[in-house]
Amino acid sequence: MAVIQRMYEGLFIVDPGFANKDPEAAVALCKGVLEKHGATVVRAEMWAEQKLAYEVRKNKRGAYVLAAFRSDTLKLAEIELECRLTERILRYLFVNRDGIPIEKWFKRYESKPSRPRETESSDSDSDGEETGARREKAAAAAD
Repeated sequence: MAVIQRMYEGLFIVDPGFANKDPEAAVALCKGVLEKHGATVVRAEMWAEQKLAYEVRKNKRGAYVLAAFRSDTLKLAEIELECRLTERILRYLFVNRDGIPIEKWFKRYESKPSRPRETESSDSDSDGEETGARREKAAAAAD
């Protein structure tokens, strides 16, 4: 039977106290869990720390670690079990990303550069025109 290696994207939510003290250790923890079960980590990085939608193991915040890795499809269940047993990993999610270039899905997490501001006078002119157009639409809709 042939072993099928697929490309996966893994998003880990790590205990924020642990990740704040040593972000490299948080990334290394996630990489270690993957490599322990034969996965080849292509890229792993700390993404962000954010407030969680609901409390997870008495944590209101979580540090996100994003990883790209290749793994045998049968080993994914073992990786998930290891994540459940590791106390510092609060949650995890793995998505099959075969066929999608890695640069494309890592780029979406990078911050977008802000647009340069125009001069104050041109902003006020365009705002005035926009407001006038909105008033005309509202008046037409009222009739």
